[in-house]
Amino acid sequence: MAVSETQRMAGQTFGLRGLRFVVQILIPAAFPSILSGLKIGWAFAWRTLIAAELVFGVSAGQGGLGWFIFENRNLLETPGVFAGLMTVMIVGLFIEGVIFQTIERYTVRRWGMQR
Repeated sequence: MAVSETQRMAGQTFGLRGLRFVVQILIPAAFPSILSGLKIGWAFAWRTLIAAELVFGVSAGQGGLGWFIFENRNLLETPGVFAGLMTVMIVGLFIEGVIFQTIERYTVRRWGMQR
């Protein structure tokens, strides 16, 4: 459980009930676990999206980045394959480095946590 019994009891002791209890106790206490789940889920989803485009782009004859990599591989266009792979890496690093790091920095500063 992401929220300890002590935190829940403290919220109830202060008279928090209903929506205020959820917003002021449960969500902040569970946020690190929620963020970890989002980061892991994002990584799996991104890889699955590229793999699905490789498979279904072949049957449709068109597609996105996975299809671009697949098509360049079939045409022996090595620079195109590496360009597609670099794009996959850049998008992944952008999401991880900009979006998730910004959220983590804000969370550390907001809740006074230390790394």
